[in-house]
Amino acid sequence: MAKRRKDEDKSAAIGVMTGAKDRPRYDKGDVSIEVTLQPEGGKRSAFTGGVLPSVANLEAYRAPMDKMVEAARLLQQHGVLVHNVSDLSISASCGKRKFETLFGSRLVEKKMPDVKLGIAEAATYLAPDAHVAPPAVEGLRDLIERVYVQVPPIFFAGERTLPPFWNDKFRLRVPVDVADLMRASAVHRRGFTGRGVRVAMADTGFYRHPFFVEQGYNFLAVTAPDATDHTTDGNGHGTGECANLYATAPGINFVGVKMGPSTTLAIKTAADLRPQVMTNSWGYSLDVPGSTMPNFLVPLYLAVLDAVSKGITVCFSAGNGHFAFPGSMPEVISVGGVVVDANLAYSATPYTSGFDSTWFPGRRTPDVSGLCGVPPTADYIVLPVQAGASLERQGGWGAFSGTSAASPMVAGVCALLKEIDPGLTPEQIRNILKHTARDIVVGVNAHGRAAAPGPDGATGFGLVDAARAAEVLL
Repeated sequence: MAKRRKDEDKSAAIGVMTGAKDRPRYDKGDVSIEVTLQPEGGKRSAFTGGVLPSVANLEAYRAPMDKMVEAARLLQQHGVLVHNVSDLSISASCGKRKFETLFGSRLVEKKMPDVKLGIAEAATYLAPDAHVAPPAVEGLRDLIERVYVQVPPIFFAGERTLPPFWNDKFRLRVPVDVADLMRASAVHRRGFTGRGVRVAMADTGFYRHPFFVEQGYNFLAVTAPDATDHTTDGNGHGTGECANLYATAPGINFVGVKMGPSTTLAIKTAADLRPQVMTNSWGYSLDVPGSTMPNFLVPLYLAVLDAVSKGITVCFSAGNGHFAFPGSMPEVISVGGVVVDANLAYSATPYTSGFDSTWFPGRRTPDVSGLCGVPPTADYIVLPVQAGASLERQGGWGAFSGTSAASPMVAGVCALLKEIDPGLTPEQIRNILKHTARDIVVGVNAHGRAAAPGPDGATGFGLVDAARAAEVLL
């Protein structure tokens, strides 16, 4: 009965988002926001200082769906476009002027530091110039707890585009080189390709490249509510990186989610598709010593926790010298990097991250590693992109790498394990990957951490070995 009531509330939420004739429309100039409600009836606030939710206690942070639906209805009545309603937050967007009028705070350009390899880069984004108060509107005033503008992420690709085939240096090609080095080919020969396992990936877009058609991949893409046209990928990051996923799990039911400005909404959209595995090649470089999680990231944190609580195995890139979140979350599989040269020598690469989280004491990243390139450009894997994309150089192909490439490779191995044993939990999958990984004992990562026998801060437990992982279950 409780589940039926929740489903009815969810249907009501969908009605809120689709039913009104005068429903506002999304515009590229809109700002994306996440709205949370005042906790009630013994529930907790996710914004309490020094206390972060976890999968184990996430129920204490959920709001009644009828209250969420009511808040979404009132927001929409006042010109806010509601995209997604969950029991943790409301994803929405509105124009700059509407935001400033409704929430009483002016939006200004700010710079967010991207701490990487000791150099502070800066990304410009719109953010309130003061604390955002609940709207002074009847009903909303007593419902809403917090409103935060969402900030676009960093994509951990390490891009430099090159022609598809050339002889100036050693590079890998998909699918065969990646499949062989991750030892996924051996699992494919035993009849396991990830068949029937749904894997979701939120990224810049997903162009149906002729390479995907020729390979016979199951390819589906959708658009997050704050994005447009999932069939195009003017950047090339999403299109290219999903080829690494197919390399280790060619039989999966892939669904790409083209992201808009809100990473929280992208995660929610992906989770609503009910995948068994999710992979994400982006993040925020903010989990640095002396800091705490900024409040604008709390809705994203809750959305990732919610996905894991539903049994979804979630992989995130650990970063390319970044202090990456959500890759630092204990609940996800944090993926670092290993480089393999033409002589089949394996080592940690100084291009990729491995650090101790400040926000989650005791959490060391990465857990395991995939294949990555080396500084300064990490042009290591030849990948398909849309002609004319930023990462394309010749004939619809480019070459790039970084932990953006590693996370989907590892997610593909997770899909192989889910095909073999659909009952595996995210924690069981992570443990299998860790304890069957190929130990890497040489090399230093971007944070100066050296690889050594056993688990270390450079590559985690080492390079994922699909064949050994599968052997545990067969």
